[in-house]
Amino acid sequence: MASIAVVTEQADIAERGQRWGAAVQAHVEVVGVPDAVHRAWRRCEAVIVDAAVLPWLRSLAVPRRDHVLVLAKGPDSAVWADALALGAVGIWELDEDDAVTGALTRAVDGRGEACVLAVVGASGGVGASTLVVACAHGAHRRGASALAVDGDPDGPGLDLVAGLEHHEGLRWDEITLTDGHVAARSLSEALPGEGARVLSFARSSRTSLDPGPVLAAAQRGFDLVVGDIPRHALATAGLGTDLLARSVAVVLVVPEHVTGLAAAERIVGELDGRTDRVLVVSRAVTGGLGPGQVERGLGLPVLARLRTRRPLAQDVERGRGPTRSRMLRSVAGRVLDAVGIES
Repeated sequence: MASIAVVTEQADIAERGQRWGAAVQAHVEVVGVPDAVHRAWRRCEAVIVDAAVLPWLRSLAVPRRDHVLVLAKGPDSAVWADALALGAVGIWELDEDDAVTGALTRAVDGRGEACVLAVVGASGGVGASTLVVACAHGAHRRGASALAVDGDPDGPGLDLVAGLEHHEGLRWDEITLTDGHVAARSLSEALPGEGARVLSFARSSRTSLDPGPVLAAAQRGFDLVVGDIPRHALATAGLGTDLLARSVAVVLVVPEHVTGLAAAERIVGELDGRTDRVLVVSRAVTGGLGPGQVERGLGLPVLARLRTRRPLAQDVERGRGPTRSRMLRSVAGRVLDAVGIES
């Protein structure tokens, strides 16, 4: 069952929230303490916020998210400023039942049940993008609908890695929003890919589109969403941090050499408090440290090890994509096993 959080200290708002939740067949959780707010903020499909607690809520530094509904007694510029900072879709009064239930219905469309993964390379050229594509295709082979999302507007384009650069279908810069919403089914049908789909940046242009509605539709429309996030995007607000905030786990690809390990240690520090799980995949390097040293350096187990394979590089270079590599499929399978995408 979908879940809705109601952040309030007022009994009448809590009672209204229970009624609205029943109307859209969703479980309602009334929350107040900081720990409960953080959990609900991440887990629930929608959050109803009493305007009276907006300043306190912002002091908790919760990230912007989709489907935040604010309840207020009347127009107030301060309320609008705080609501917009949280990503609120609107401000309603208590008696606007139809409008609120309509917004909640859109929020629970598809129930938002996708497993979202973020893949980050500790340095360039370690195979993070190929692993993203391999995870999406591996999930498809297991019977799950899957989407690989390009989170790097300055990169070559994830469609190039997947061998789809000449395939028709929408790229980030070609997506348009209608009333701020994206239909999950329409998004899935419009993207390139055979089996697993790919949402990539085009090489000719970059988009200024707010990614939130697109990612929300992806969560509703797919079983697995795998985001390719450049390490520099972890420090700035945007698509990368939005993908990270939605993710159940981060897959960190670490080259087995000193500089790669040092970079990975910094990234693990940056991820502290921002994700519940970090899954480490090491990348073999000739004469390198080995996976054991990576484990000791990071204090995290190495889930799987990528090895350099010339045929894999040739497949990507020749536009065939990375999915023919048995080694890569095996590593992707270990990642999928770890997050519960079963065969």
